[in-house]
Amino acid sequence: MRLRPFVLPALLLLLAGCSSQEAQRPTAPVTFEDPPQATTPMHELHGSLIGVPADSEVELALLEVNRRDQPDRLLSNVKLKGRGGELPFILKFNAENFPKNKQAELRGRVTRSGQLIMRLPAVLVSSPASQSLGPLRLVPAP
Repeated sequence: MRLRPFVLPALLLLLAGCSSQEAQRPTAPVTFEDPPQATTPMHELHGSLIGVPADSEVELALLEVNRRDQPDRLLSNVKLKGRGGELPFILKFNAENFPKNKQAELRGRVTRSGQLIMRLPAVLVSSPASQSLGPLRLVPAP
């Protein structure tokens, strides 16, 4: 007796049986847990930049500076797109990396098509606490 004609239908029945059992299995309810909290405290500087031209690129950087006012270390930075007029910003940084015996400054530059067009005069940041810097005015780049 030949079993060959029965092999294909038997396989199809087996596959159909497996797929119907899968659909009948109860699914566990999906639970969403809060993401793990960061172990390092994050703080922020926020404010707004006045006079940012449209179609420009703004880079703000929180820097550790030495006694000669030269940057020693980048603490945090953010890049923004100018829209013309006032541009709000939030710069997050790790409070544990904030310098204890040195100065930190917020500095900024505005470029358009790769050319430096404006800058933010250095703003002294004396504390690692979150701070509102208010409106900051940009000046033309030399």
